Amino acid sequence: MPAGLDGNPNPIATASREAVLSAVAERVLALGGDRALVAIDGRPGAGKSTFADELAVKVTAGGRHVLRSTTDSFHRPRSERMRLGLTSAEGYYLESHQLTVIIKELFEPFARGANTVLLAAFDEPSDSSVHETAAVDEPAVLIFDGLFLQRPEFGDVWDLVVFLQADRRLDQDWLDFLLADLTGDATNRAAAIDERLSRARWPRYRVGWSAYVEAVRPADRATVVIDNNDFAEPHFVRSIS
Repeated sequence: MPAGLDGNPNPIATASREAVLSAVAERVLALGGDRALVAIDGRPGAGKSTFADELAVKVTAGGRHVLRSTTDSFHRPRSERMRLGLTSAEGYYLESHQLTVIIKELFEPFARGANTVLLAAFDEPSDSSVHETAAVDEPAVLIFDGLFLQRPEFGDVWDLVVFLQADRRLDQDWLDFLLADLTGDATNRAAAIDERLSRARWPRYRVGWSAYVEAVRPADRATVVIDNNDFAEPHFVRSIS
């Protein structure tokens, strides 16, 4: 399995989730051509990898060969990712991933009909390079999840883009992290929040993601937008025919 594919191996199974996944799978299976590139975009923690894995199962069951990959399999070395500082929002957006490698060794070869493509170039936990390839049968779908997938560098490579919204759940998780078990003394509470903000490197991740949203407006550009705040009860926000 390529590095970075860490979706939930035992996802929640409900009628609502099954219906949403089946509807998206039908859209994917209806795409024309021998090769299709499908993006699962969304904020960190939105549930992208799990959704992509579940979708891959359904598309495979529909008779298409499926490849899975993710931006997490194409990180840059930690020294490069953090070159602008641990809290840099700009570094998070611009220097997290090996964009040229993704484009030149995965997206472009896959789209033009190559028999073998690169699915992973880096293992983030060990901060080391890998080289994981896969053979491609016809017809095939690449389901690719990750951050910033509608960025300008990727252009119009996608045949279908799913954007997962989960702000309500993730913002509640953020507040719970900041405010949990605070003492009654105002000074101690403020110090604890400061320490948690520092530990979470909040400008990097929260400001970096907000900058992408403001610049690209990914929910407006996506083919399909799904509210994934409740894993058991996802629902469509918008779907373009």
